[in-house]
Amino acid sequence: MNNIGVIINKSKDKNGKMLEKVIEQIKLYLNPKKIIIIEQYESKIKEEWSLIDLLIVLGGDGTLLGVAREFSHIIKAPILGVNIGNLGFISSIESNELDKALLKIKENDYKVEKRMMLQCNIKGTEFFKSKALNDMVLARGTLSRMTKYKIVIDGNLYTTFNGDGVIISTPVGSTAYSFSAGGPLIAPNLKTISIVPICAHTPGIRPLIVSSKSKVEIIPEIKEEENFLTIDGQKSIKINKGTKIKIKQSKDNFNIIVFNNKNYFKVLRKKIFGKVPECEGD
Repeated sequence: MNNIGVIINKSKDKNGKMLEKVIEQIKLYLNPKKIIIIEQYESKIKEEWSLIDLLIVLGGDGTLLGVAREFSHIIKAPILGVNIGNLGFISSIESNELDKALLKIKENDYKVEKRMMLQCNIKGTEFFKSKALNDMVLARGTLSRMTKYKIVIDGNLYTTFNGDGVIISTPVGSTAYSFSAGGPLIAPNLKTISIVPICAHTPGIRPLIVSSKSKVEIIPEIKEEENFLTIDGQKSIKINKGTKIKIKQSKDNFNIIVFNNKNYFKVLRKKIFGKVPECEGD
């Protein structure tokens, strides 16, 4: 690998010691021609980033979500997510596994899995466009009353319901807010979009799974209530009356490195369900 990029959440490495150690390990195992350090919140995209062969991201799930949104359109290289946060559900490895991971990459003993992302377009008082790796949540303000939401799928009316909001998520995001709101867990390698109502006050409203090729449109029938669209739990925009939120699969993917010793169900048992006995075959 000629060019390796590194992004680190500096709030978890305030003295820079971890970054120094990671750079040493990269040189030891992969010996690239160039190591490119990328600031997590750099606003100016640099042309050389498109030449990166491997991107190493050190942080928690929040760091990876931000990287996916901000850089997936230019950095197409596989991502090694190294968890130095709390949950680390999206990450490839834990921080103490970096040596072994770099060795496996050197020996080409890994695979790259594409994780689908969402894209939303909003035409209201101003044009808004964003991507999400986890979810897009349209919900009422904290002091507002419940709102009526209309959901249209591929031009066909699906339902109108009263409630606190609606979650549109990817399979990756099925373990996040969607899961807490009663949505199903979806294997991350599938191509689906889930629609999960939040505290629906309309009988019979349940979560719905549709194809990733579907186009979902949400129209909040706002009166005096405030509604906000939140992207991956990290950025939000106020939604005005009559605004249409159009959501579909993004053309960009999140390309994560996966090793054979980390299977999805083992991670579920450990990080979502808590400590449970290991199953035969682990």
